[in-house]
Amino acid sequence: MGELQWTRRAALAALTMAAASAAVTASAAPASEFRFREIRVDVSQLIAKDETDEAHWVEAVLPGYLKRAFGKYLAPGDRSAGVLVARIDDVTIGTAGSRMSIGFLSSDATDGIEGAGVVLDAHGRVVGSYPLYSSVGADSLQNSPYQTDIIRRRVETLAASFAEWLPGKMGL
Repeated sequence: MGELQWTRRAALAALTMAAASAAVTASAAPASEFRFREIRVDVSQLIAKDETDEAHWVEAVLPGYLKRAFGKYLAPGDRSAGVLVARIDDVTIGTAGSRMSIGFLSSDATDGIEGAGVVLDAHGRVVGSYPLYSSVGADSLQNSPYQTDIIRRRVETLAASFAEWLPGKMGL
């Protein structure tokens, strides 16, 4: 009986791995085929939510972070290469008390950024979308002067986090 259970488990594991492998292969282009002639940032969702300051701050820094993160996949003169669009849907600045802690390291707020890396082919058709949510622990410095500057820096940190996590989310 023990041998029969092992055989069923082994067969189930093999079928599960084969199905998962086939699903991953069918849903995304091979990582080696990703070449981008251009990187764009889309903050229209932030503007629609009347988060114009956050939209401008993300739009100012995210292209540089993305160029650094995707540098080896950039092919600026290649008209057959695709386009990477970093669409930012939401930026959340946590309040004091939305705590994130790991051991002795802690912060009094948790900030988040949500969006997707959208891959367009050379003709502008969507060939892949990679949703991403990233959170970052932050010190709110709630009672400090210059809150606008502090919030701007927190948004810029979120943009850096988004750019750093996106290649891995895309399997690169």
